[in-house]
Amino acid sequence: MALSAILAALSVVILLLGSVITVLDLTSVALASILIMVAVIELRGGYPYLIWLVAGILSMLIVPDKFGALLYLIFGGVYPIFKAMFERLHYVVAWILKFSCFNLMMIIAVIFANYILHIPDTGLGFTLPLFAICNFTFLLYDIAATHLITLYLIKFRKLLGLRNFFK
Repeated sequence: MALSAILAALSVVILLLGSVITVLDLTSVALASILIMVAVIELRGGYPYLIWLVAGILSMLIVPDKFGALLYLIFGGVYPIFKAMFERLHYVVAWILKFSCFNLMMIIAVIFANYILHIPDTGLGFTLPLFAICNFTFLLYDIAATHLITLYLIKFRKLLGLRNFFK
């Protein structure tokens, strides 16, 4: 329970820093999602969902720039949980599910940002080239996340000693 609270608080702090330094809003979402990956590996069960929900709601209430908080709530926080579930399947099915999930979440985020939160449009619009760039960026994010998970399991898990607490 304590680790869950720490991970949720760290996620909110990372999202807050990303809001203060506006160029890092997407980076802060990716960094906060790494904490959910740690929760998926170490805590399993419902704890990753609770961490995502608590951090997402708190960040929507506390963080001044709502765009990063919204992306975390709709995509960044919950995707590591889905990634773990999808990667248990055949890799072709997993990639189809990953891209389907990402595109659905991206459409939901755009609709929610434009029509509910009334976040001003940056002028880019929701065009096909932007959609393709987002999908390519997602591919790179997923590959990088896989490498970070491997690095965590090989190096950092021993260093932090968390494996001994959650057997």
